[in-house]
Amino acid sequence: GESENHSKGKVTNKPEVKLYNWFTSTSDASQEKLVEEKCLLKRYTHRSCIKVFCQPWQKCIDGTCVCKLPYQCPKNGTSVCSTNGKSYPTYCHQKSFECLHPEAKFLHGGKCTGEGKFSVSLNYGNTDSEGIVEVKLVDQDNKMFICKSSWGITEANVACVELGFQQGALHSHRRFHLPEDLRMNSMGCLHVECRGIETSLAECTFTKTMTKSYLDLASVVCSTENTDSLTHQSFQCVNGKYIPQKKACDGVNDCGDQSDELCCKGCHGKSFFCKSGVCIPSQYKCNGEVDCITGEDEVGCEGTRHPTVKEQKEILTPDMDAERKQIKSLLPKISCGVKRNMHSRRKRVVGGKPAQVGDFPWQVAIKDAENINCGGIYIGGCWILTAAHCVRRSRVHHYQIWTALLDWIKPNTEVMVENVKQVIIHENYNGSTYQNDIALMEMKKVSGQKECRTSNSVSACVPWSPYLFQPNERCIISGWGREK
Repeated sequence: GESENHSKGKVTNKPEVKLYNWFTSTSDASQEKLVEEKCLLKRYTHRSCIKVFCQPWQKCIDGTCVCKLPYQCPKNGTSVCSTNGKSYPTYCHQKSFECLHPEAKFLHGGKCTGEGKFSVSLNYGNTDSEGIVEVKLVDQDNKMFICKSSWGITEANVACVELGFQQGALHSHRRFHLPEDLRMNSMGCLHVECRGIETSLAECTFTKTMTKSYLDLASVVCSTENTDSLTHQSFQCVNGKYIPQKKACDGVNDCGDQSDELCCKGCHGKSFFCKSGVCIPSQYKCNGEVDCITGEDEVGCEGTRHPTVKEQKEILTPDMDAERKQIKSLLPKISCGVKRNMHSRRKRVVGGKPAQVGDFPWQVAIKDAENINCGGIYIGGCWILTAAHCVRRSRVHHYQIWTALLDWIKPNTEVMVENVKQVIIHENYNGSTYQNDIALMEMKKVSGQKECRTSNSVSACVPWSPYLFQPNERCIISGWGREK
């Protein structure tokens, strides 16, 4: 086999190596230039799976995250209770049901007991859409304030959406007057931490510090249709909300639907830039969870994950984000496109570089009778992806798939040969113009076997998003040819 660098290859991706800072900052004058205007026309949100990963209770269909059915969730997990009074075996099952029936929100961890309600309210404001935030936890008798120190736009968006303001929060901090007797007699305030994908504050983690501190309370102004208008310094979210332009591409989900972080040419503030054009919070870098669809937020993390020393707190509600991560870990992993060996390549020769065993474990040869005229790519299961002009349905019984082949004149010992069960050619293939020149070949299973024999092969990743590859990236094409 031989390989050749090519700017338009789609088999494996080998980006140019450049040195970047993880965290970047820009002046206000250049922040507007960070937004990719053409991308904004696509109206991407947190449900656009060509930009972001779907949640464990969702699946990606035609570029959009849609609801899974509850039975499609992993069975392992902790039971939870919904506001509809029903218990679910896992958080994923509940969120999947809620995805289909939005009125049935998360209430608390554990099975339903029929007692206790969760509520959030805004008080001491001038309208129903603003005020100091108070919550009543399921196992608490009284309402409690939330500490300002733990309150940000992420938490504010969740609270406003729960209260019926679908655009989320306009401001996460605003001063409102609290009667002195309430301030003096208060039992303190709670800390809350949300990820931003929650539909209720009940899903967020509530804690209370052991030591009392000065009571500085969280407040919010929720976004309504009359609260803001478009200016030359505004960014319009897909959900209709307007935010300051400077808040776009800073890694913070100000919009609430993430649309301010999905069309970026760079990031500012404490954020990390995914090459798919997405800005994520800097704390997501090397946190053990892949957030960039291209995976670079979890690359080079050896020795960088250190346990953080946190203030001792009383945990009042279960950590549902940890539960979400646990459920995500139970889902099938992407294992395509990863070689088993990573040895260095040899000196370049005319026409390409001779491949070694394991260099391109997805490359196969398609033998037609006595000749090998075409190659293909193993994409998993029993399936081979190839060009439509290489195959004919009528010759299906003449084809053989050769895996791990390096030299067709002197086949190496690792080669395995499989017969072909069927050939599927693109229904709109045009043999004159080569439009839609693509086909699938299904290998036959060996008698008595449930799977096809592919021990020497690794499946290549079939790109599900155009943002996995960027202009000017260098790629590798593999195939058979002559050295001179």
